[in-house]
Amino acid sequence: MQVGNVQKLIAIFSHAFKSLGVDVSLEKLEDLAVTIHRAMTVQTRHFHTLAHVFNFVDPSDPIRSLAALYHDIVYYQVDMGFAPEVWRIISSYVEQRYGDFFIAETIPNDDRIAALTMDIFTMKPGQKLSSLEALNEFLSALVMNKQLGDILPEKDLMLMTLCVEATIPFRGTDQNGRSHFDALEDVLRRVAQKYDFALTEDEIVRAIKMAVNFANKDIENFAESDPARFLDNTWKLLPETNAALRLPDVYSIGMYRLALQRMAGFFNRLEPEAIFHQYHGTPPNEEYQYFTQMARKNIEIAREYLKIKILNHSILEALALATGGDAPLSLFMGDIPRDGTNIKRLEYYLPEYEKKPWVDQDSLIYQLLQSGRTGEISFDMRNSPLTLFVYCNLPPDRLEYHSARSKLMFEGKLSPHDYLMEFPQAVIGPIARACAIMVYTRRAALLQYAGDSQSLEE
Repeated sequence: MQVGNVQKLIAIFSHAFKSLGVDVSLEKLEDLAVTIHRAMTVQTRHFHTLAHVFNFVDPSDPIRSLAALYHDIVYYQVDMGFAPEVWRIISSYVEQRYGDFFIAETIPNDDRIAALTMDIFTMKPGQKLSSLEALNEFLSALVMNKQLGDILPEKDLMLMTLCVEATIPFRGTDQNGRSHFDALEDVLRRVAQKYDFALTEDEIVRAIKMAVNFANKDIENFAESDPARFLDNTWKLLPETNAALRLPDVYSIGMYRLALQRMAGFFNRLEPEAIFHQYHGTPPNEEYQYFTQMARKNIEIAREYLKIKILNHSILEALALATGGDAPLSLFMGDIPRDGTNIKRLEYYLPEYEKKPWVDQDSLIYQLLQSGRTGEISFDMRNSPLTLFVYCNLPPDRLEYHSARSKLMFEGKLSPHDYLMEFPQAVIGPIARACAIMVYTRRAALLQYAGDSQSLEE
């Protein structure tokens, strides 16, 4: 029989505390579990959910399990603020001024828990939290330590804080070629001396290795062997970072295209070597190289996939702008089918596309567009029939050309009409005719791009 999430959280807390040799009341276990559950079970979260947390839990490692429960409890930009339970804990430690967050200027000298958290993150009172990543991870660790500070020894809190700090993503090497985890050696030595933890060099190395493994686990999706599953998790991030997509069937064509562009920009800037980490042979070279190799492959696939998706939506956006302005994507495409319902969709009115010499039906991109990502998500379909139509009807050089030209349209340097006129009629005509069937209110204007004046029946 399946156990509910709150019950799972209680069981994880209970097992971890017993493994660490501490007794916690049933009332306290419930309070801790409910805090995690309330903070992370919100509609705005699609990827950073309790399922992501449970994936971390290791019954044989209580430090890792407890750090896992808290490492994403604060996610300011996704949650659009702080959960009330979280805010009660952190309100005296963080200030917001003109949209930026700062650590409070004054923190009591005897607040060792706050001081320990700041020391691991190398932060000071009054310091600006310069990135949302640092804000989220630092405050998540602070919540963890304030909740567990009267239960666990400070040394355990230090190790858990180290794990949470390690999940700040995509940090490469410094100008001297040292990784962030190399620098953590010095941090840990200073912390151990300040708090009288009496850590040996071997214990310092083991602690950082644990943090490296924790950080790599957090972004293990980048090493996913199935690109469809990798893209599935990527798509879960879209509504977390683009609030407009949280309302299915309401967001506009332009809003969706902007979300895709932001994700594409992220992948275009991302270096595969900055994703996974290695420290003193952890993970082993063969495993680390495999992680990096798979990350490079998935990033390349994501870049190509997003490029053709953006091109497809640039056509829809141009048709909308040229015939009356941006509009809900569902007006042009139709609502997203749910629960097996049969809904009128634009792709039903596209012609069968003939096999072209440049189309490899066994290619990964073709399969992703035809069969789709692995999971269902509320704001989008798994497969991409309209994108597949565009992909199959434009040779690779034309895909590149029109992708470059779409940027000019987005920047206002090329009119939507002129942009559409650059496409072959064999591409624009069928899409415009299908749109004319879907968008009755713009039928006449859309038919002007269809290449003929045939009457259309719904």
